[in-house]
Amino acid sequence: MHDLPFAAGRADLTDALASRGCAVIQAPPGTGKTTLAPQYVLDHLRDAGRTSHGHRIVVTQPRRVAARSAAARIAEVRGTTLGDEVGYTVRGDRKVSADTVIEMVTPGVLLRRLLADPDLPGVDAVVIDEIHERHLESDLVFGMVAQLRELREDLLVVAMSATLDAARFAELLGGDAGPAPLVDVPSPIHPLDIRYADAAQSMAHRDRRNRTAVEDLVTATVRSTLAETTGDVLVFVPTIRGTETVAASLTGDGVAAMALHGRLRPAEQARIVRGHGGGARRVIVATDVAESSLTVPGVRVVVDSCLSRVSRRDTTRGMSVLVTETASQASMTQRAGRAGREGPGTVYRCLTAEQYAKAPAASPPAVLTSDLTAAMLDVACWGSPRGVDLPLPDPFPSAAATVAEDALRAIGAVDASGQVTAEGRRLARIPADPRLAHGGLIASEQVDAATVAKVLAVLDGSVGSVDDLPRNLPSGSDPVVQRFRRLLDDGRDGANGTGRADRADRAGSVGGAGLRGSDAVAYTLACACPGLIAHRVTGSSGDRYLTVSGTGAVWRGGHATGAAGAAGTEWIAVADIAGASTRSTDGAGAVIRAAVPLTEALAFDAAAPLLRDGVVCTWTPGGTAGKLTARRVRTLGAVELASTPVSVKDVPVSAREQAVREGLQSSGLGVLAWSDHAAELRRRIQYLHEQGVEGYPDVADAARASQLLEFVVPELAAERRPDLAGLLRGLIPWNRPVDEAAPTSLELPVGRTVRLRYPEVGTGGPVVVATKLQDCFGLQASPEIAGRRVQFQLLSPAQRPLAVTDDLASFWAGPYAQVRSEMRGRYPKHPWPERP
Repeated sequence: MHDLPFAAGRADLTDALASRGCAVIQAPPGTGKTTLAPQYVLDHLRDAGRTSHGHRIVVTQPRRVAARSAAARIAEVRGTTLGDEVGYTVRGDRKVSADTVIEMVTPGVLLRRLLADPDLPGVDAVVIDEIHERHLESDLVFGMVAQLRELREDLLVVAMSATLDAARFAELLGGDAGPAPLVDVPSPIHPLDIRYADAAQSMAHRDRRNRTAVEDLVTATVRSTLAETTGDVLVFVPTIRGTETVAASLTGDGVAAMALHGRLRPAEQARIVRGHGGGARRVIVATDVAESSLTVPGVRVVVDSCLSRVSRRDTTRGMSVLVTETASQASMTQRAGRAGREGPGTVYRCLTAEQYAKAPAASPPAVLTSDLTAAMLDVACWGSPRGVDLPLPDPFPSAAATVAEDALRAIGAVDASGQVTAEGRRLARIPADPRLAHGGLIASEQVDAATVAKVLAVLDGSVGSVDDLPRNLPSGSDPVVQRFRRLLDDGRDGANGTGRADRADRAGSVGGAGLRGSDAVAYTLACACPGLIAHRVTGSSGDRYLTVSGTGAVWRGGHATGAAGAAGTEWIAVADIAGASTRSTDGAGAVIRAAVPLTEALAFDAAAPLLRDGVVCTWTPGGTAGKLTARRVRTLGAVELASTPVSVKDVPVSAREQAVREGLQSSGLGVLAWSDHAAELRRRIQYLHEQGVEGYPDVADAARASQLLEFVVPELAAERRPDLAGLLRGLIPWNRPVDEAAPTSLELPVGRTVRLRYPEVGTGGPVVVATKLQDCFGLQASPEIAGRRVQFQLLSPAQRPLAVTDDLASFWAGPYAQVRSEMRGRYPKHPWPERP
């Protein structure tokens, strides 16, 4: 144990804990910080006489595989049985006892404990590992624990990072007392031979229309690797399906290949991670579970697909989805380090060196790219709506936080001020997206809990595939399904009846509490994702749908959805939808990849809060006052169910005015019936405003000209043509006469008066005069309006352009001589003096 590089940091860590009670460890992968740091914290507590029966150190690992593996490794080092002194708790699996003093957990587990009891009784220390990966739950745990230290001075907190951003976390963790001590332990990593792909074999050039292109290219690279190297091979691919596909292909070659991912049984994961004990050469095909905090013995070669499966906010679905992207350089460096843990290694990257150099340096934090609905509920439960006073590494993006808070308000999880409600606390106890949890609880009023649990387990991405719905549901004995079943039962037991009365009135419309088969699955889907209920577009060929949330999509009924085809299926519950992109949808727009037919009654019940009956008034430009129309409309979200015309006179004045206001804000003030005089006056006022002349407002468009807009709205709502010129003059202070500041004409020295042409609103151009060159004789310099020179468009006697200038003095002194020499022979009857 003491030959690991991190052993050199023991004294610095214990000194930091003794002096400040906190520390941030910066140490690269492979130094042994995950194995040693928790033990050093335990030794420090025991030396200080602070340990007692039932108290423990909680260590977070971002992945379940790593949590189990790290616990097993520490137990092995300490010569104890896993589950005794050292144990773990992850979703669906727990191995601890009353004697456990070091407990490895995932951030989600610790987050639930913090929300259940913010004081963390019985916990003497918290160690947050891999904080640099910036998972959303890790960020929240870090912020909450850092804040908890202000109330619990006895709580030791250690954050561990493998990258150079540790100083940032030290500032946040240290609080008002200054940055937390930084324990920096470099790693003497073994040398690596990094080999890049040539252009023809690069992952960037794969055929994206081929669903197995990634796996095919990786498999070919592994086969070459096996012929060129020795030692076990660790292969990184982005998806669970990809790990199994590559492992199966290599197994067919007689290679000892195995997939490693988070859905394997714990015993199988442990067998792979332990190593082979000197047997045949192995190829371990893994997702990013093996990227950090996990050492697989015997690995000397890494094959990196250079792709990552990352969470991104999907506005089409209204939640986060996993997408495949080029991995960051930081991630690829972490993966490469797996080959150099035990000796010199070789790394094969499925990109060219030039493509690697163009990859992003680091992945953006999840808080900037993921759906924030669950996180917003968590911070509300913590007592910090929107996380405003939490020491988070990055604050919640305002727009995404607002969308998330609106979603929570829609399901009754937070109130108007963002404070958590009783319903919100109930939903927070279910470790799933709050909308899934809310939908599952509602669905379980009409569907047996076992079926609801199976569907939620699939939607949560934990087991099975949405393509298999509704026929192939996961087994009821699956641990994930059993967990959802237990949580649903607990959630119903904790219900206080709030928000349920309206649903009870409609129970008869969906057949009571006896939904079975496809209807049960469809209803559960619809309750979990009401925004993805879709209705066939009237008049379409049968495969075009509009979701309740407003997304148009195509469904061709090609998956195992229990329907013979899409044609004629009026309502569907969408399980999977791909956003519009040429690459994925052949230009057809969004594509529904999996759905289950749904009856109209079930659709209305599942999306009941979105059902609206009311009068809609609209204003459209045209004529002298535009046109007001009104309809009585029944809608389910964005889906219009019925529409009947009604008289505008029956619409309240406030509704008519709002319709005009929205129409003008959408179209701009330019759509009004401007007379020539009013249009010119508007151009003059805007010109003065843009030149910074005091007293002249911005009248460029409806979004900014709010004062003018409010003058116009009542007239248009009464279907009268507004006096726009009079309204414009009413915006100008009495002591700021526009006719003096921006005259409409200019008198020239020859006695002729010419019209001034002001620029169109929004163009920012100059005031223009178009006149014969001879008319300007005697005008030594260009006149100014509002401090800006007038532009002259000088014409020949035949009204053809000769020159354009806003500096007459320079024109007379220079270009005029050339114009004179060319024109005086052509127009001899007109004067062409040398000094005009």
